[in-house]
Amino acid sequence: MTGLGNNLNELKMRIQQIQDELSQIGSPEPVMPEMINATNAIRLNEYLTKTDEKKTALNAAYGDYTRQLEQIVSTLLSIQVDLKDIIKAEASLLDEQEPQKKKRVKKPAK
Repeated sequence: MTGLGNNLNELKMRIQQIQDELSQIGSPEPVMPEMINATNAIRLNEYLTKTDEKKTALNAAYGDYTRQLEQIVSTLLSIQVDLKDIIKAEASLLDEQEPQKKKRVKKPAK
């Protein structure tokens, strides 16, 4: 279970790093009237390519993060079921032992 927590922290750090890189890219540069339309289109295309790569990486990181969370929840639910079974078994053992304890208790002689 500790390994899952470490993986989750690593994934959170990866998501944060990608988000930081994406925010560092900033917004697209404004169109420069002195440049021809093709140059402005190329500059915009370069910006969109960079942001698309980061967003794709971010989506992949969130997918990994979600899978880890699902695995942790599944493990916790499995543990919960096991604990319920253990508690039921312990309760039934206690119920079986109570009548025996009453029979074994001897009254002190006066």
